[in-house]
Amino acid sequence: MNGPAAEAARNPEEAPLVEAMLHLLDREQGKQVTLGHFVASMGQRGFGFCLIVFGILAAISPPGVGSVMGFPPLLFAAQMVWGFKQPWVPHFLARRQFSADTVKRTLERARPWLRRIEVFAKPRATWLARGLIERIAGVVTMILCCVILLPGPLTNNPPGIAIMLLGFALAERDGVLMMLGLIAAVIAFFIGLSAFIAVAIAIWAWAEGYF
Repeated sequence: MNGPAAEAARNPEEAPLVEAMLHLLDREQGKQVTLGHFVASMGQRGFGFCLIVFGILAAISPPGVGSVMGFPPLLFAAQMVWGFKQPWVPHFLARRQFSADTVKRTLERARPWLRRIEVFAKPRATWLARGLIERIAGVVTMILCCVILLPGPLTNNPPGIAIMLLGFALAERDGVLMMLGLIAAVIAFFIGLSAFIAVAIAIWAWAEGYF
């Protein structure tokens, strides 16, 4: 074993996130694992992991379904702002079981796409991905989650992508990516809010015709 896989085995907290996740799933091969166990195994990278997962789900889900995905990252972002060191997962979510083999296959299929971000993400300017900046990222994520909860097209996709970028920045301790993620968050906020306002105006105009 050598390269990223060996690094993941020796020190999963320092290895690239995807490699660390795959190594964890290898150890649980053939088993059912709980979400709580998986998040706890990510250690201090747990917040980044959670934002990546639910950011992706929000980004790829259709309108309506995607809105539901705003609740989990809202919970984790609030914990970041409060100063939690690791994510706290509610019991009803923590006990949810999934097949380690199925998740691994899904992750490996998405790996080429995730690698494009992971190759760019690396520990640098780490002071921009910790402390006060981390809490600011939490506040920004909470705002994006509120946009995701709004009905309408484009209210979940851009914010979901921005949350995913912030998750990678936290997991890889990448201050440069954190700044890019915050910029993306501002853009996503205005896109999502504008889409919601446009839909609201259209519905209002349509409703006026009946009164």
